Amino acid sequence: MNLEELQKIVYEAGIVGAGGAGFPTHRKFSESVEQIVVNAAECEPLMMVDHHLLECHLQELIDTLNLLCDVMDAKEAIIGIKGKNMHLLDSRIVASLKRTRIKIKEIPDIYPAGDEVVLTYETTGKIIPEGAIPVMVGVMVINVETVYNIYKAVNKAEPVTEKYITIGGDVPEDITVVAPVGMKIIDLLKAVGYGNLKDKEVINGGPMMGKLVNLETDVVTKTTKGLLVFPKTHGIIQRIKMPVNIALKRSSAACCGCTMCSDLCPRYLLGYNLQVHKTVRAAGHGEVSDTEAFLQNSLCCGCGVCSVIACQQNILPSKVSMEIKASLGKHGLRRQNNIKPEHVRPERASRLVSSNKLIDRLGIRRYVKDKVEKVDTVFNPNTVYIELSQHVGKPASATVRPGDRVSKGQVVAAVDYNDLGTCMHASIDGTVQEVTDRFVVIGK
Repeated sequence: MNLEELQKIVYEAGIVGAGGAGFPTHRKFSESVEQIVVNAAECEPLMMVDHHLLECHLQELIDTLNLLCDVMDAKEAIIGIKGKNMHLLDSRIVASLKRTRIKIKEIPDIYPAGDEVVLTYETTGKIIPEGAIPVMVGVMVINVETVYNIYKAVNKAEPVTEKYITIGGDVPEDITVVAPVGMKIIDLLKAVGYGNLKDKEVINGGPMMGKLVNLETDVVTKTTKGLLVFPKTHGIIQRIKMPVNIALKRSSAACCGCTMCSDLCPRYLLGYNLQVHKTVRAAGHGEVSDTEAFLQNSLCCGCGVCSVIACQQNILPSKVSMEIKASLGKHGLRRQNNIKPEHVRPERASRLVSSNKLIDRLGIRRYVKDKVEKVDTVFNPNTVYIELSQHVGKPASATVRPGDRVSKGQVVAAVDYNDLGTCMHASIDGTVQEVTDRFVVIGK
């Protein structure tokens, strides 16, 4: 198999970054890749999808990594996993990897270990230049479930029609399930017995970077990794709900200029010229002449360390930064004076945020379970809503019309191969009921 053949298989299978980013995977493949880094950090608290895949499908992941190395002529593949999770890996398989190009790299139990800039440094020692992507230092970062989806596409001709999801938080038992793409999230929660959500909210994603779920309309997508339930009064929910204009008012009234938001920023500590306190000051006081204070936000990954760990005034610098970053992108504005850090800052080692500290600061210690079981629930939704935009890039265009009969795995929407995007597939057998700007609706 050559590179073009693999790219076509992955495109036709509709594979995107399953960890939440949603970048079309076939567009990541390149002959410039020297090292493949697998993100097995399970970065945010309460997320357990990668745990299951590493425990049950390690050999399939290894086989796929060997294929990727062959196709891209990469010299090695590195699985970055926290030392506390090494027990999940089959010791016989790990032993068989000695003196091969597949490496297991223990990384520290820190947050955000899964940020591609942090992960690349922890696994390879390379620092991605400001404003650049991993391939510019010869690295491709890929999520565990994404690798497994490539395995299924290559070996079983299976497109992405289902998603591994951890359901946790304020529920009787944390579980991992495999649900059809397009199933309504509320129907999924009801099917596993967690449908009583009085005085509760649901987050799609982790407690740091997750988004609130609209239970009336939101559905499972290819990037849904976790569904976390919390009381409406919990600090996590209140932080997510806080309007950005309130954060701006607090920044003008309460910021003491301590610079802690910058001092603890994970990317600042890697040498980036990302000074969050300047953004907070400029945005809060309307200092529009300081353009650099705004443009630097293109380097922000939105991890939230500045808001949850660093700031003692509840200003939420990350909310301000990400709002500015989105506005920059909308207007096509980019930072021009990016640098290539040569070294991490010397204070980095003493300022890393441990997962335990994060759990306590978030107030979720009582929700952390010793083990999360995979539950083999068979879901049979009568209707699925296949989103046309489940990925970075151009939304897919429907290839079917109302009344068409479709089978599970059939393409129902696609983006031209030369554009940034991928294909969408039916996750059940049925009839197309409706095609909207957002969904292809399929009913049994």
